[in-house]
Parts: sequence; C-alpha cells; structure tokens
Amino acid sequence: MSHRRNLVIVRAGDNSVHPGWLSGADRHFDLYVSYFGNQPGRYADHAEYHEDRKGMKWPVLGEQLARHPELIERYEYFWLPDDDLVTDAATINRLFDFAAAYRLALAQPALTRDSYYTWPLLLQDARFHLRYTRFIEVMAPVFDRAALRTCLPTFTESTSGWGLDSVWPRLLAARGEQAIAIIDAAAVYHSRPVGGGELYKKTGMKAALRDEEAVMARYGLDRRALVEARYFSSGVRQMRLPLWKRLRDRVSRATRIANYQRLQQRDRRRAQDEG
Repeated sequence: MSHRRNLVIVRAGDNSVHPGWLSGADRHFDLYVSYFGNQPGRYADHAEYHEDRKGMKWPVLGEQLARHPELIERYEYFWLPDDDLVTDAATINRLFDFAAAYRLALAQPALTRDSYYTWPLLLQDARFHLRYTRFIEVMAPVFDRAALRTCLPTFTESTSGWGLDSVWPRLLAARGEQAIAIIDAAAVYHSRPVGGGELYKKTGMKAALRDEEAVMARYGLDRRALVEARYFSSGVRQMRLPLWKRLRDRVSRATRIANYQRLQQRDRRRAQDEG
C-alpha cells in the first residue's frame, strides 16, 4: 500500500494532459484517474486508482468520494484538477507542501501568466509565495481532509460545478482568514479556453450559469459574492537578500562546504575511536 499523504483525482478525457503530471520528480502523491472517454481502461497502467465512468466532473467526484470514505481517511490533502492543466510532479509536490506547511483548508495553484483564464486574480503574482483570498476556482481546488468532508455534499448540487467556488469559502469561514490561498509558488498552465472542455460541450455555458445561480441561491448568495474573485487580503511575500549578502554568501560558500566536510570527518573519526 502507498504511504503517500496526498491524492490527486482527475476526471480525464481522451485529450487529458495528466500523464505529464507524473514526470520530473518522485511523487508525493497518488493518482486516481476517473476516465470518461471512449476507450475503457485508458490511463489505468499509470495510476494507483482507476475507474471508467461517464458524467460531469463534480457530481461524479461527489458520488465517488461518498462511496469510498476510506480514501478520505487515507490521505491528508486532495487536489481535484481539470484535465487540461499542464504541470509536472515537482510542481504538484510543491503545491501540496505549501498547503500543508501553511495549514490551508482550501487552496489552488496560481495560473501561469500565459494561461487561459477567467479571473485575473488567479494569475501568478511573482511577488508572493501565496496570497490569502476568499475565492478558489472549481478548476483546480486543493482540500485538506476536514475541508473536503465539509464541502463534499455540495459536489452533487451543481452539475457543472459553477457556483461552488463562491460557496466553499463560506462553508469554511470558521477556519479563519488565512485558511484559503492561491499558491503562486506552484503555478500551472491552463491550456484550453474556459468552457472549452469536453464535458461542457454536452451542457453548454447557459446551463452552467443556471447551475451557478441555483447553488448560490441555495446558500443565500447572489452574484455579488463574485467580487471575492477580484481581491486578496494579504500574502506571504518572496524575500530576497540584499545584493551584498548574496555576493558574500556566494564567495563564502566554498569555505562553508570545506568546514562542513571537516566536521563530518572529525565526527567519523570520533565514532571509530569509540567503536
């Protein structure tokens, strides 16, 4: 059995780019491929879990996780991305590492500046490691275990998923103002126009807008809640040392390495003498 602490679950079609997520580094995550295409068993060889199942992303994920509560018990963090996000294992590792280090309930990777996007807020801001916000898009949310349990019942309440990104922060408000963040240190490339995915072709954008209106009304919200998709409250900034310190550290690095090796040799000799 895998001892990885994180799980990625992707609803993958025949044009999914998720195989690239396994490249570039040793993974800190397991992969669950929920395949909705027309070639049963596709992608099964490179995933810890696999299923063939038609349907829209969020209702399927909601039903899947409700049927398998042991998955929620087994992992600490969960990433539920669309299948058109281009990234690699090292970036996904970093995404999970930042979410855990800052004890985030809900998060998402930033989008690279050349991505297709709806909300400018979600584009990577190089000044920050992460930015605290009250909006996480349904394209690529990261949940910790407790947040997933809280938000899971909503997954089946919007066929397209639209509107859920305004509801989740309200459901998690008790976790505090620094529980939700966009992680700029782990940016991914969104490779297709918004609404251009295979599943949306079956329902259309008008149906998605109706989903959004209905689910927000169910939780006492209206479109004014979308103002949260335009602002972040604070962030953790990238901090660079002054130039003179960087130059000093570069010059002294060889000396520090030599001193470290000398101390290691001394410790090995002591161990031999005591042996």
